Amino acid sequence: MKSGIALLLTGASVDLTATIHAVELARRTTGVLHTVSKACRRYDGKSSSSEGTPEHYVSLATRIGNQQGVRTHTHILDRLTGQPLIRFLCAQRIFCLVLGVNDRKGFERKTVWVNLLRKQLQSSVNWYLPDLWSVIMTPWDAATLGRAIAEANSRFQTSMPGEFSPDGGEGIDIFSTVLQHNKNE
Repeated sequence: MKSGIALLLTGASVDLTATIHAVELARRTTGVLHTVSKACRRYDGKSSSSEGTPEHYVSLATRIGNQQGVRTHTHILDRLTGQPLIRFLCAQRIFCLVLGVNDRKGFERKTVWVNLLRKQLQSSVNWYLPDLWSVIMTPWDAATLGRAIAEANSRFQTSMPGEFSPDGGEGIDIFSTVLQHNKNE
């Protein structure tokens, strides 16, 4: 089994930047990306328009991954913490974890959480690496996100001439929604 990168998805708008980064990182390393989300999460439609569902970002990661030659595997766990996550990381031979946070406080909390996760992995008999790498993404500013969207669109148009969008507009809608959210902040 080839080792890969895990992308933790929660449905938050910052999942967009984490998704783009994880696909690019996978393209430059093993070419394998594992998207991971929580099982049975219900969406009541009351979330802000800047957020989607993990399924939107899984779909986006798959489409971008296909464009970039990255194999994307989808996983749903009972929890994105503790033993379910540790078993997953060991079983799939994950060497790098990518996740997003919305602000500096979230970054600090997730840094503490990732360090605790590393300690738990080191004590697992099934862990095989000296250390788990991690990338904690914060939201991009509107200009950076705009460039990423333009690059993704140009790559898609080059790879699939004659097609309007990779998914009938759904992926572009996610991009546009997050871009608008970032401009408003």
